[in-house]
Amino acid sequence: MRINRLISFVAALCIGLMSLITISNSVIAAEENSEYTIRDEIHGVNDSVFYIARPDETSLTVINASQFGLSADAEDNTQAMRNAFDYCRQHPNTKLVIDKGIYHFSPEEDIYLNRLKNTLVDANNAEFIFNTPHYFKIYACDNVEIRNMIVDWDWDTLRLGSLVKIENENDAENTLEIEFTELDKVDADIPLLSFMQYDPVDLVAGVHGSFKIYSPSVDTECIKNVEKVEGRPNVLKVTHSGALDYFRNDEVYLLRHYVYGGQVFNTVEESSNITYNNISIYGACGMGYVFAYGSNHYQIINSYIGLRPGAEDKYRISTTADGIHITNTGGYFRIDNCDLSFCGDDIINIHSNMFYIESIDESRMVLEGTVPNKIVEPGHTLRFMDLDFNNIDCEATVESITRNGYEATITLTDPLPETISAGLVAYNGNRHSENYVLTNNYVHETKGRGFLLNSDNGLCDGNTFYRTCSQTLQVRTDIPTDRVIEGTGADHIQISNNTFIECNFGGRGDVITIESLLDGERVNNTPLAEINISNNEFISCYQEVINADNVNGLTIENNIIRDSENYIIGEHCKNVKVESNTFLLKGDINADGTFNVADVVALQKWLLAVPDTKLANWQAGDFCNDNRLDVFDLCLMKQELLKNN
Repeated sequence: MRINRLISFVAALCIGLMSLITISNSVIAAEENSEYTIRDEIHGVNDSVFYIARPDETSLTVINASQFGLSADAEDNTQAMRNAFDYCRQHPNTKLVIDKGIYHFSPEEDIYLNRLKNTLVDANNAEFIFNTPHYFKIYACDNVEIRNMIVDWDWDTLRLGSLVKIENENDAENTLEIEFTELDKVDADIPLLSFMQYDPVDLVAGVHGSFKIYSPSVDTECIKNVEKVEGRPNVLKVTHSGALDYFRNDEVYLLRHYVYGGQVFNTVEESSNITYNNISIYGACGMGYVFAYGSNHYQIINSYIGLRPGAEDKYRISTTADGIHITNTGGYFRIDNCDLSFCGDDIINIHSNMFYIESIDESRMVLEGTVPNKIVEPGHTLRFMDLDFNNIDCEATVESITRNGYEATITLTDPLPETISAGLVAYNGNRHSENYVLTNNYVHETKGRGFLLNSDNGLCDGNTFYRTCSQTLQVRTDIPTDRVIEGTGADHIQISNNTFIECNFGGRGDVITIESLLDGERVNNTPLAEINISNNEFISCYQEVINADNVNGLTIENNIIRDSENYIIGEHCKNVKVESNTFLLKGDINADGTFNVADVVALQKWLLAVPDTKLANWQAGDFCNDNRLDVFDLCLMKQELLKNN
């Protein structure tokens, strides 16, 4: 007991010291530019605090982008925008104003915001329309805010995705026809990159209990031939390898014509104190935001990724890949008060990468492996882990790195000890994506996973998740042998005060999944630590609301679970605390633990305003899921009771 208390005390002391160091560094950075800086104070997990600086517009010199040729009448504003950002680079402490309007862009490569300092870009809700997958690259900037901007795709030039219905499916001949239900005609050369099943009525990702998905962009041998159907200009006949034989007639799919492309806001190269405020992304070829390569102290606030309002029945996808992708950064970030939906993949993916050591030379100073671009650079510190996720007490400094695609040769400053061998994994100790706050966001109607919380010190609080199709939250350390490795561990994760409604609608996993995997199988130890799931509400969710394993220090308490599956605690968890969780059945409005005729009578009396009639659990009677009780709920309640009896 004394040892456990000592360990807890030391852990708490370390977190406190980390918070103090973070506050100190942020204060120093802010004081260096105090004349041009305001600071947002961010409260994270375990009472940690950090700061994100923003430019103080009252001290900035104002210039209008029209002076550089930006015009709503221009066919392509790429060079004008580059000229404006180049001016800001040469003149720190600038507020760049963009007049409200619609501006078109056709860049052949990214538009750089290069080494800007103390810069505010205010777009006044101007719309930026792109027809190539090249957007904005925020490169080595400090204290920059971009606000009040709308970004969309030129759908009239190239479609990002289309709703299609399956017809004349023929397993024997490996053929099917796809009707583009919202188009009058379609060409046979339109890209067919990824099919994901949609509800044929609600037209959102997944059918209750089913979510079929297949990506010819990955299985490049899948599509054998595509041809037009005579007399039906909006129908294509597809001959395939047999991979699509499980598709059935009348099923509806969202067909993505693009998957990975660009990144609307790509924040890299140690950029710090970056704010995106009131940004709306209605359509993007690729991802919405990427933060990588050491970027740190950044935030997305009051922003939107989703379908263009008023055009929901015309454009069915927002980003064709992740909404927000965070990898190998310096951490310290928040995403607050954002509306995020209809992405082609995950909503928010937070992680750092590992890589296999494929070989070590005789000098023990040169190692080779498959290393994603820029996750390791000269001067960085390598750390090591075995395939049981045990950290090895060893660090090494990178002297140089050479590449042939993803295959990399890394030279170290000193020889490795004999404890490090080929077959282990290495990761960058300088880039970890730790310390983050995800609060007050609305995540809904999306195909991929919700939040991937795969880095340390994360707070996920006060969010609402509605009708996500895959895992809503995932905390995972994962070592596959056939693809890029994501997640070096996740300690001190707090999931609190969130609401989950009809999540995992398609039945693809659990609502909250916590695990460590090696080649798809859960490991036998506890690489994850100190995960708290408390004061959340789960309403009409599918699959288990929590499936947790491989955690040392798991708390599940004070959660309300309405008309949802139970939770599963794996055999490899340690120091588990589960208490004060409340389970409420659908229909059990008197909260006596059963759904029977007494509940029907209670609702009838309440609707008739019989004196002294009270409903202990009125939400259990909301069969229409519209946050109110009326006679329609009563009818559905009676039907459900008859069905159960």
